[in-house]
Amino acid sequence: MKNLNLKLSGVNSKFVPSIIIDGEYVKCKKNEFGSYEANYKTEKEEVELTILRDLELKGKFWWFYAIISFIVSIFGIFEPPYDRKNIVIDCRYKIKLTENNDLKIVFNNLSKQGKAVEIETKNEVEEIKNEFYIDKQTKKRWLVLLIAKIIAWIAILIVAIILIRKYIKY
Repeated sequence: MKNLNLKLSGVNSKFVPSIIIDGEYVKCKKNEFGSYEANYKTEKEEVELTILRDLELKGKFWWFYAIISFIVSIFGIFEPPYDRKNIVIDCRYKIKLTENNDLKIVFNNLSKQGKAVEIETKNEVEEIKNEFYIDKQTKKRWLVLLIAKIIAWIAILIVAIILIRKYIKY
């Protein structure tokens, strides 16, 4: 059985992409140094590694999920923030395996042009795709969502002031 040890470097808790090996999602755990690690076991001689990062605002029913999330999180107070940069990553590699394989995935500074990730390993790696881009559609949706949240908070404040004035007499 072959062992593939993955280490993700250059990511933070707001920016953790999905790691897929041969169509199977691999769950990465955070270590004591702030990097993410995973261990994958397989019998195959070669695996296909896919690194993806899709955005929640890119989906078909993004507005529905945004409304439900806003209400459930007590009008956005406990809602995690959306990523303002709207960066999508799409990388694919074929990796030939030996008995024990150490693979370090280093995420580059994605504000500059170039490759999204760099692979550091002693194994033979074939790069199929390594790109990132800023999704303009999700950037517009994020702006619409921000304006809608501001309008909702203004409406909540107005309703609260009206209720306070109505039920509290001077």
